[in-house]
Amino acid sequence: MAKPVGRILITNDDGIDAPGLKVLEDIARQFSDDIWVFAPDDNCSGYGRSLTLGKDLKVTHHGHQRMTCDGTPTDCMILAINHFMKDHKPDLVLSGVNLGMNIADDITCSGTIGAAWEAAVHNVPAIAMSQKYDRKRMDLDDPRVFDAAIAHAPKVLQQLLDEGWPKHIIMNINFPSVAADDVKGQKAVTVGRHKMSDDVLSGEGGENTYRIGNWNLREHLPMETDVGAVFDGYIAICPLSIDMTDYKFLNQLSQSA
Repeated sequence: MAKPVGRILITNDDGIDAPGLKVLEDIARQFSDDIWVFAPDDNCSGYGRSLTLGKDLKVTHHGHQRMTCDGTPTDCMILAINHFMKDHKPDLVLSGVNLGMNIADDITCSGTIGAAWEAAVHNVPAIAMSQKYDRKRMDLDDPRVFDAAIAHAPKVLQQLLDEGWPKHIIMNINFPSVAADDVKGQKAVTVGRHKMSDDVLSGEGGENTYRIGNWNLREHLPMETDVGAVFDGYIAICPLSIDMTDYKFLNQLSQSA
């Protein structure tokens, strides 16, 4: 049985109607009866930790403790933690379950991680969850897409909650695109590198318009990294620190100054 958590705030970057958010709600309710949802109105994939400045944000209520805004995932966290929940802040933020990986070079682009990052900035423990999917094996609307996350997320969350982690750490979890019974296990991993280049396509707006297409992956994916683990059928668990300082090179700079 899941260990109870006081108040859980959930969000995502795929928008309020995303299937992954419903999956996350079902997971969260195994740990708490006090669930808040604050997500973007629409898809905000690729927004990273961007926020809205210089214009109003419209908040829409969708029932008890369920809201959206027309801004970014980070906007949602700022509004929720500093205003709507300021008198009783969440004990945990869960972001996801994102449709698609958030690993390696993609991490800073991810609105899923951006929301969790903002929560950690506000000293709220945060976990981002993403589900790899195989475009060749199934369609995006295939109900089996989230099978690995549905089956394994509760256990992984319970382990993390039992272990605990510093508040300046964001826990980033990625589930492989295999059947639930075919998941090989879980690995604690480092952030990897997987992108070699991006395809730049001609845009649909005529001359001087372009569109960023698919990225091209490196041939070698080290198994000890997040990208290697997920592609090998493991659940990848990677702690990300708000403190992005490279201390080894900092010491080198300090010695040469």
